[in-house]
Formats: sequence, structure tokens, C-alpha cells
Amino acid sequence: MGSMIHLAVGRLEIDWGKNEGFRDHSALFQAEDDVTQVPYYYAGEADGTDFEGDPKWKPIIELKEGLSKPLSLVIDRLNLLGHTSQQCEREFDFLAALNGFDRTLFRFQQLQSALAEVDVNVLSVNYGEGGEDFGKFFRREIAPRIGLHDHLESDRYEMHSVSEAMENLSAYTILQLLSRNDLTKDLPVQWAFSDIDTGGYAKRSDFVRRLDPANRFLIVTEGSSDAAILRQALNILRPHIADFFDFVDMEEGYPFSGTGNLFRFVQGLISISVQNKVLVVFDNDAEGIANYKRCRELNVPSNMSILKLPDLPSFSTFETIGPAGVHKANINGRGAAIECYLDLDANARVRWTGYNAKTETYHGELERKTRYMKEFLEQRIRASAYNYAGLEAILETITNSATCMREMEVAKNWESGD
Repeated sequence: MGSMIHLAVGRLEIDWGKNEGFRDHSALFQAEDDVTQVPYYYAGEADGTDFEGDPKWKPIIELKEGLSKPLSLVIDRLNLLGHTSQQCEREFDFLAALNGFDRTLFRFQQLQSALAEVDVNVLSVNYGEGGEDFGKFFRREIAPRIGLHDHLESDRYEMHSVSEAMENLSAYTILQLLSRNDLTKDLPVQWAFSDIDTGGYAKRSDFVRRLDPANRFLIVTEGSSDAAILRQALNILRPHIADFFDFVDMEEGYPFSGTGNLFRFVQGLISISVQNKVLVVFDNDAEGIANYKRCRELNVPSNMSILKLPDLPSFSTFETIGPAGVHKANINGRGAAIECYLDLDANARVRWTGYNAKTETYHGELERKTRYMKEFLEQRIRASAYNYAGLEAILETITNSATCMREMEVAKNWESGD
């Protein structure tokens, strides 16, 4: 018989493999953090009966080691792998063209709507080895719901074409579509790998492991404090995706301090055709904007993205001090270094310093920025009274850019289906 491995949402199996033949889904999970006991389903009664047609047949359920993560958190990881909701329809069109079914009869929007409503918790327990794969689930639950069942029953060719396409619909598209379902979005995504491990077809370390370098992003900032704040923000606010991002090793001193050096570093990476996925993040102040614009004018490769910290509405009337005294001013693009995105008190103020001829504006610097940074870096868990809105905006900018970078790679899979 061999050993089986299943990826499932609740009782719905969305991918499976046998012996050495299985897909690697380790990137959906975070190594040891997501290891837990998950259900394994086996055919037959406890006395050894193994006749699925027997009305007394029922599955045997055992709890063994596996990987498990809530679907809502898995979706954020899927996006960073490039398998976004936008890719779902592209894959559907690819499979439709590949299998030659009538897209006027069965449209992507019908599949999308059905999966947003169907209850995957209500599945027959008297099926196979206890789960239900997506191909059979489609024929039993989805086709009747969208009025396709009767037509498929009368047209054997069309039934074969649609069924073949749905059986080959990727697990990641199914996950994306199910994440819009209120009955499903909080269910765990579980990868039951134990039988493959104990059967000797693969090792536990093949499943419980760190993200491959090809799936990670290197974040490069203007200085060590920027990197420390971003790393801390990810660990506190987005711990379920923090492992996607690496930072320059700062143990021996940060090598790219200052915007000018960072610009030259970017030039160097481009000249050597660096293969890593790189996100370069500049501050939203006069010096940062000047070098951000310089880098954007370079011949930046597709595996590199040049970013700046986002403009915030709250920065448009920020208290500042300079030769003209204390007054409210817009610090977006002029004095909004990363410390300004922390939870500041009522005394926060930006001091205008030197004039930047490239941007034709004065450069500003937050007073007491070290104290604000230290207060944030001392946090170990998310604090209920702390305002993380500025940091959330930064992380949104970074993750959106990373997602777009990976999405372009995945989109190439469906080009032949256009």
C-alpha cells in the first residue's frame, strides 16, 4: 500500500502524495513552532475490516505529529510566496485551456462564489480513508450548487474535462478561495507527514525546516537602528511571516550606514547581478528621498525593489523647530525617519538642520529619537497601550512590495494558458 501524506483544511484534502511522490508545502509553516498533533484517517474498523462498501465501515482516526497553522495566517505566507488571490483566476484559465472545457458554462466567478459559501466541515465520514479530495468534493458539493451537475452527467466529455481541471487545481488556489469563506477561514491547514517519515521515504527535517533562501527577502536599510526597528516590528506585529525577511548581519558593525553608502551599495549589487531578493528601504526625510530617487533611476533588476517609508497623514502637521521658531509643518519627505513611526508622546518634535540642495528642502531630525527607539526595542510582546499604526504602515509597504516581486515569478507559470 505504501505511505500517504495529506494537506487538508479541516476534513477537506486539498493535496496528497504517496511514498517519495509528494509536493513540498513546508513553506506554509514555521518549522517547530507549528508542529502539533493532527488527525490521520485510516480505512477499516478496529478489527481490521477494510471494506469501504460495508455499511459498518468507518474510518480509524489517530493523532500523530504533523504541521498545523490557521488558514488566515497561511494566506499571508502564501502571498509572500507569490500565490496571491490574483493568481487564482490565471490558474483557472490555464487549466480551462489545457483541458478544453467550456468557460461560458463554468466560470471562475462561479467557483469563487461557491467556495466562499460551502461548508467544508460537513463532509461524509464514510469516504475513502477519512478525508475528501478536492476533485470528488467538487463533483459532490460544488457542481450541484452552481447548476453544473446535470450538464456534466449528460455530457461525459465535458464532465471529464472539468473534473480533470478541478483535480489539478493547485492547493494554493483552493486555500485562497476558501479563505473568503466565514465557515472556513479560521480552520487549521494541516500537513500530515508522519507516515512518510516513519515509512522511511523522507526525513522529518524535510518537512519541519526553515524557509529556503529562494523564498526569503533581504532587507537593507540606511543604518543599524532602522534594521533593528523593522526586525522588532516583524517579530511583534507579524510573527507568522517574520521568517521571510533577513537583515544584514550587524554583529560586527553595520556596513552601510548613511544614505550615500547605501546608494553605492545598491550600485554594487546591480553590477554583480545579485540573485537574492532585495528590498532597499530609505527613510522618508530629505536625505533619504534624495538617494531614493537616485536609486530609482538606476537599472534596477526585477529581484530588487527600492522603497521609502510611507507618507502618513499625521506627518502633515507635525511640530517642528528651526530658525523661524516652533511651528507645525509637513515632515513627509523632509524629516520622517523611521523613529517618527514609533509611538511618540505629546512632546515629539522634529528639528530642522541642513539644507538638501537635491530635494531643495531642509532636512529634519526627530529630537530624543534614541529614547523612543529604546522604549520600542525593549518590548517583548505586543503592548495594548502602544500605538503601532506607523509601524503597521511600514510593514504593509514592505510586504506589498515583496508580494509583487514573487507574484511576477508565479504569473509566468500560467503564461502558456493565456
